[in-house]
Amino acid sequence: MPELLRTFEGKAVKSVKHWEGKRRPELLTFFAENLYGKIPTPMDKITARFEVTSEDRQHLEGLCTKRVVNITLQNKLGSVDFPMVLFLPNAAKQAVPAIYWANLTDIQRGRFDMEGPQRFGMTKNSAPLKQLMLRGIALVSIDAEAIASRSKSEEEILDGGIIDLFFQEGQSNTKDDEWGLISVWAYAMMRGMDYILTEKAIAANQVAVMGSSIGGKIAIWAAAQDARFGMVLSATAGHGGDALWKRQFGESLDNMISWLPRWLGRNAAKYKGKTEDLPVDQHMLLACLAPRPVYVATAQHDLWADPLGQWLSAYHAAPVYQLYGKESVFSSAAQPAINAPIIESPVGYHLRSGFHGLQQYDWERFMEFIEHHFLKIPIRSVHDIYYEKGKLVDHYPNKLK
Repeated sequence: MPELLRTFEGKAVKSVKHWEGKRRPELLTFFAENLYGKIPTPMDKITARFEVTSEDRQHLEGLCTKRVVNITLQNKLGSVDFPMVLFLPNAAKQAVPAIYWANLTDIQRGRFDMEGPQRFGMTKNSAPLKQLMLRGIALVSIDAEAIASRSKSEEEILDGGIIDLFFQEGQSNTKDDEWGLISVWAYAMMRGMDYILTEKAIAANQVAVMGSSIGGKIAIWAAAQDARFGMVLSATAGHGGDALWKRQFGESLDNMISWLPRWLGRNAAKYKGKTEDLPVDQHMLLACLAPRPVYVATAQHDLWADPLGQWLSAYHAAPVYQLYGKESVFSSAAQPAINAPIIESPVGYHLRSGFHGLQQYDWERFMEFIEHHFLKIPIRSVHDIYYEKGKLVDHYPNKLK
């Protein structure tokens, strides 16, 4: 593995000042220009407009407010719209932390609608909305794919949507060092953050960007570029997210370039068949999130995402957190046991039983991670939430106190 705390020139990094002044910027520049693709400079400045299209202040039987917002990005070349949905706990007496979920199309497909009585409090995409609201954690999401579709017949061309608004005169395709789709969708997350910061019900410094699978890759890259995200929650993100490329296990760089050539920037193809030549790896990208808390969640049988590679990435990102005086609780490089989460640590981790995806186990560990790092309260179990002070919360129908 390439050395985290040694610059490309070979100089050891021994302080936060050296990390922030030299090492972190050169790492992010390399990731941008050679893997994800950098955000281009448009001919005409992109501006944003926000419009609330609907609001239900008695959603989930009065437990929360549901708001849908249309975000318009535009310049003289055109405009692109994408939706955002927010769920804000009505009982909160002060600004609350929020999970900001990197989605592709769930809002447009109605996946944030509520389930029926047998899954009361759950959305159709399995977000535990009732539990989030009872814990005092807001939920926000956007449909990132609305600004750039992953469907394209010509795989060598990346255009359409927001991409066209960044083209220079006569340009019809992205340049080799410009953004692939992960970078484009991360840009959408950052523009959505612009709106979140206008919402007084959400604590501005307590927005945890979260994603699963491709969403996890998007969340990590967005937060690496934008310090306004206060935490990262990554579920089965795998390669291009939180797993080491150099292990060559599961979804390798080679097969991502072959099968999903538009996800990364075109310069990434230079390393096809030459992964050993990469002077960076994903532990370095996780380290660029420091000193903000980051949680890496993976699954026992999700071999495509490489659970061991995810663990090693998290483990080897920890030295930068130590520069900031934030000690991880890892006792060794040995992968933790199944269903033995690490919560009370700036770098959190779990390996759960099961397969790829975002499961209730992941949601509950993420909520506990937020309670520990943002709310500074003792970790509460699901039982604690639904049996407050030993008495069952009246939850169907819901009656607020």
